[in-house]
Amino acid sequence: MKISGFALSSFLFAIAPFLSGGAALADDIHMAQTRFGLADGSDNVLKVNGHLTTPEIDGNSGMFVEKITQTADADYLLLTDVGGTACPALFSIVKVTGTSATPMAWFGNCDDEPQRAIVPGKSVTLTFPAFRPLRFKSTPAATYVYDIPTGVLKKDGKAVPTACKGKCE
Repeated sequence: MKISGFALSSFLFAIAPFLSGGAALADDIHMAQTRFGLADGSDNVLKVNGHLTTPEIDGNSGMFVEKITQTADADYLLLTDVGGTACPALFSIVKVTGTSATPMAWFGNCDDEPQRAIVPGKSVTLTFPAFRPLRFKSTPAATYVYDIPTGVLKKDGKAVPTACKGKCE
């Protein structure tokens, strides 16, 4: 049986996504590859290697996933929870290790484009301008700094709670 070059290339193109071994596609903003497996938020719930995080973290209208830094024993993800007109976005940082994936509660002031500064293995800073949506209550500018060695998140220099009550939503 002879297979034409066109038929073979069409077949290979069609099955290529399934041959990737679980690696995230470079242009898929809902997934990120960590050293410990694929982080996938495409169903508005974060899974790492097909398993829910502990606690579970759910998105609103969409969830973007990005690996932002790593340490010797953990990878760190920045999640963006896509919202609506009143609050377009909130953020979470997730620590992924060989045995767990632990998210923090959603944070931010609803602005969807904070300035970011990442010091690998040390800190993640998100600086939000004041958010002033039409017809909704505005929120002031805020700077959040996540200290990677201690796991502490601070808003404008003051520690904020990061634990989720049963589920992060």
